[in-house]
Amino acid sequence: MNVLLLFPPSWHPSQPYLSLPSLTGFLRKNTVHNVVQRDLNIELLDILLTKKTCSEFYQKIAGKLKSPGRIAGDTRNSQEKRQALLYAVEAMPTLMDKIEPAKNTMRSGDFYDLDRYMESVHTINESLQIMSSLYYPSSMTAVSNDMRYSVYSSQDIFMAMNDDAENIFLNLYRDHTLSSILEASPGLVGISITNTSQIIPGLTLAKLIKDQNKEIHITVGGSVFTKLIENIKKLDRLFSVVDSFIVFEGEHGLLNLIEQLDNGRDFKKVPNLIYREKGVTKVNEPFYAEDLNALPTPDFDGFPLRLYFAPESVLPVQTSRGCYYRKCTFCNLHLDHRNFRLRSTELLMNDIQTLSQKYKTPYVFFTDESVPINKLREISQFLIKNKWNIKWMGGVRFEKNLDGDLLKMMSTSGCQKLVFGLESYNQRVLDTMKKGTKTDVVKKILDECLKWGIAFHLYTIVGFPTETKKEASDTLDFILKKDFLTSQGYSCLPSLFGMEKDSPITHTPADYGLRKIMSPKNEDMGLGYSYEVEHGMSPEEAEKMYHYVIGRLSEELCPFPYNYSMPDGLLYISHIKQKYAFI
Repeated sequence: MNVLLLFPPSWHPSQPYLSLPSLTGFLRKNTVHNVVQRDLNIELLDILLTKKTCSEFYQKIAGKLKSPGRIAGDTRNSQEKRQALLYAVEAMPTLMDKIEPAKNTMRSGDFYDLDRYMESVHTINESLQIMSSLYYPSSMTAVSNDMRYSVYSSQDIFMAMNDDAENIFLNLYRDHTLSSILEASPGLVGISITNTSQIIPGLTLAKLIKDQNKEIHITVGGSVFTKLIENIKKLDRLFSVVDSFIVFEGEHGLLNLIEQLDNGRDFKKVPNLIYREKGVTKVNEPFYAEDLNALPTPDFDGFPLRLYFAPESVLPVQTSRGCYYRKCTFCNLHLDHRNFRLRSTELLMNDIQTLSQKYKTPYVFFTDESVPINKLREISQFLIKNKWNIKWMGGVRFEKNLDGDLLKMMSTSGCQKLVFGLESYNQRVLDTMKKGTKTDVVKKILDECLKWGIAFHLYTIVGFPTETKKEASDTLDFILKKDFLTSQGYSCLPSLFGMEKDSPITHTPADYGLRKIMSPKNEDMGLGYSYEVEHGMSPEEAEKMYHYVIGRLSEELCPFPYNYSMPDGLLYISHIKQKYAFI
């Protein structure tokens, strides 16, 4: 059986995502050699960002303007769409000649010229937004897509899948993707949907394939539908475009599904599978968790690494799955992985050596939720002892034993940047979140990072229940510290608090000053809740505070390249250090 694994839009174009290479490596190790993996996100971006495609969009937009009757919708929407099309026709002739140079800048040494980098990012995003005006009010950039349809409503999703006027992916797939998928004659197509921006593009692709060949088994995996297991049980309509879902981890599930499609179709033997049998939705439990030390090195063969918007590959690697802390009250990452497991350091270093040599890159991004402190120590000791030239970054927690001696060793080993979930710099709020961190420890660790030349990224949350404006200002003052802002590679991303499905806070809302929590209406695929508070900022006040924080941060901190893309930032930091090392 031919197996085709697909990663749909939208995702950041700087680096490949780890899901398909992990599955591909496992399948090939287990004698499934006729497996092909494709990153459709980067493939379609490469096609869109050409003078030829831009010209084709220009002709279609000009043709639509010449036929006013083709601009459908209510009066206000029609006027807005016409204005968007008029602007596109005016801007596109100039952009046509800039698109390919901009794309090439991102893939060449010119990437390290910050002015050219920023200009290229703007050109790419403006071009995509202008081309997508053909599907107004839908829009897309290099990292996202937006439609008026809610990704949390199955009704909206199915409407979008059939809307030629607003779903840009329908025609993109028909023109550039569908025929090559069908020509591969796959018996199974796996689609990885790891974030909400991929839901409509991913399911649109599934429907197009099913419309052409109902015999192809389509399975969907990824963290989004892992969080929607109970919803899937009630949404029979999903199975009109998808044959099955593999939830949680997919290595053995996918392998066993292939075996059953080849021999017998006894789907109850496939771990982590959700499927329909005789009109009934079945969920195969208990859910299976992989032994990380039995998994092979991820295999990126088949991914067009040269197409990513970076001059050198930054490859994702995992030291663990799950979160070793698992106590934060706002977090539902336990829905992605059943438990925490570590990969042995010996196997991990073999992964790094194999990938670095095979794909000719020294750049590694540890994608763990948080790399344990002991693992950081072991990685650093190994890299130093063996004198490997690896430049790396990864996510960590503010732990007391992440001290100056360890950070010095990490810096020596090639650590360029660390990613922290700060969330708040107010101790009461941190305690309410059950973060398990202390503000004095936070400050000490970041001061040591500055001392040893390790850049850092800070995630913060605005509007956690019971947080006051004053407490949110404590965090804002901290992230705007002058020595942070002037340090090489500093980045920070505040987010507005969202109450996620099955996070601990939803189990005992009264403990967090919440009057009530509510499921949004018409969201049968919802991943969160709305809420009312007894004290602290209301959701409306929190949103205003969030926009104020974003505004203040944008005044002080340029988003390029460090906030725009962490892989880009890793390349920039390493390039600058190397440049000044020779001066």
